[in-house]
Amino acid sequence: MKISVWVCREEKLVLGLSKRTTCADVVQVLLEDQNSEHGLSVSQSYCIVEKWRGFERILPNQTKIFRLWLAWAEQQKNVKFVLVKSDASLESHGARSAESCRFTMRKKILPLTADSPDVGTLRGVIIR
Repeated sequence: MKISVWVCREEKLVLGLSKRTTCADVVQVLLEDQNSEHGLSVSQSYCIVEKWRGFERILPNQTKIFRLWLAWAEQQKNVKFVLVKSDASLESHGARSAESCRFTMRKKILPLTADSPDVGTLRGVIIR
């Protein structure tokens, strides 16, 4: 199972999701990928924003993201997930989303194991 998440104007495909995968799991994997490439601190607080036809909402960390994706059904083509800093206001026009990120990411395969911290529901995740 997979979803795409926009990070710095680049669509990242996250594979290996289950019905128990949370937004926090996806954020951690994306930040680990960015940290290895750009020295970004994983301790910084990030979240996933759901965008749909001009509306945006911050998804709580414990949201089961694949279940949410399936619930969109025929509207999936109008839904976009974006990685943003948690302290960013949705009304703010500051640099906080995929539309205004300062660095670029490249394709990467993340070798996760069963004992990787806090990502028990994501194994063998591939980010493209």
